[in-house]
Amino acid sequence: MRRIFLLLAILMGAAGLYAIEPTWEVNFGATFDNREGDGRYTRDRTYFFTTLAPEIGLRFTPRDRIAGGAVWNQPLENGVKNGKIMPTLYYRHEGERWRFSMGMFPRTQLREPLPGFLWCDSLAYFQRNIRGALVQYEERNGFFDAYLDWRGQQAVDVREAFNLVFHGEWRPKRGVFLAGGHMMMNHFAKSHRAEDEYIVDNFLVNPYVGVDFSRATALDSLVVKAGGLMTVERDRRHGKWTTPGGLWVDATFEWRWLGLRNSLYLGGELFPLYGEYGTLLYQGEAYYQSSFYNRTDIYAHIMRNRWMDLEAQLNFNFARNDFMFYQRLILSISLGNL
Repeated sequence: MRRIFLLLAILMGAAGLYAIEPTWEVNFGATFDNREGDGRYTRDRTYFFTTLAPEIGLRFTPRDRIAGGAVWNQPLENGVKNGKIMPTLYYRHEGERWRFSMGMFPRTQLREPLPGFLWCDSLAYFQRNIRGALVQYEERNGFFDAYLDWRGQQAVDVREAFNLVFHGEWRPKRGVFLAGGHMMMNHFAKSHRAEDEYIVDNFLVNPYVGVDFSRATALDSLVVKAGGLMTVERDRRHGKWTTPGGLWVDATFEWRWLGLRNSLYLGGELFPLYGEYGTLLYQGEAYYQSSFYNRTDIYAHIMRNRWMDLEAQLNFNFARNDFMFYQRLILSISLGNL
């Protein structure tokens, strides 16, 4: 880590000799997340930690730059024993329509946050960076994101694992309708010590349509999306494909500093092997083991400006024979010249 910062400092010093622009960014966050309830799918617990993510870089053309830094997650405690530091190091291209990143780069570069069946709150806390590559296309009527996230480099005690995730959405120039979808290929293979391990093939598809009435009401945002949600999965130990699926409905309402979001899934048990592999295989919320899951988020931006956002949330999670209540307070501050 020290070598990375030393190299970047040397490059920054040399930047003045050439037509190179230094870049910098510092992100600070603090999160309180208290979870109480039945605990069938995820246990009662409290997260309370801070995050510091500084990075410095060099912009060597108007559209291209390199950057490096670190992400420090630190639970609130007497000392730093349970803290964790992870590197950030990447190349970024930002054209008028096409964008590209490669390396270890912030997940905030995605056009939109991923839904709960692809990405859960706890992973968002502690895996801030994507480790791989990201390709993006954006225009007035739509966007497309595709990324590779390398989760596990094969070793004696580490199984090879990576995701390919796609998300796109299109809206006509006029009207309120929209169409989009998510798709994922999840590769979960073997470690070098693989006598009793088998490859798991895991795919997820989510085509959806929706309406956006934001401009037709007094609300700042009123968007409803609905579609199918299906997993196609095989554990090669058994050789049988399973295809659980069902209906997914997501609605968001926002007015000034207040918001409400409701996400409903009804159908087959979307994560059939969660009990065996857990988060090694699945990155979505554990509640999708259930044939019914509804999450209602009520949130308020207590303080929000160009540099910071302090958000309070009440999250109500209803699944089959289970209820969990989250109380969350999330602070994020971003400074820099990007």
